[in-house]
Amino acid sequence: MQALLDERDYQTITEEVLKRIKEQYDLVPKSHNQIEDWVGIQEFTNCLPVKKDKEWVRMFILSLPAFESWVINLNAGSGYPVRVNLTKGLAWIEGHQNDVDWNRPLPR
Repeated sequence: MQALLDERDYQTITEEVLKRIKEQYDLVPKSHNQIEDWVGIQEFTNCLPVKKDKEWVRMFILSLPAFESWVINLNAGSGYPVRVNLTKGLAWIEGHQNDVDWNRPLPR
């Protein structure tokens, strides 16, 4: 016996197979947000909700323990550009914006 299938039949079969696979393996769709974006300190500073100098950001934000694995070359010296994980850093800032003392002055 031969079955004739059209495009709609293929779509129905595909949807049913995907549904069963997702149920059995508890799959979650890939997200484009999984790609992490690493930027320089100035670009990171420009993305903050409060306008701050990059030295202020270096001292009071990037030196926080939460940022330890999201910052590269923070204290490496000249010739080593600081790189910040923009994806994780901004997510942390968004969740802790009220915890940061944005009016804190730089030491003289």
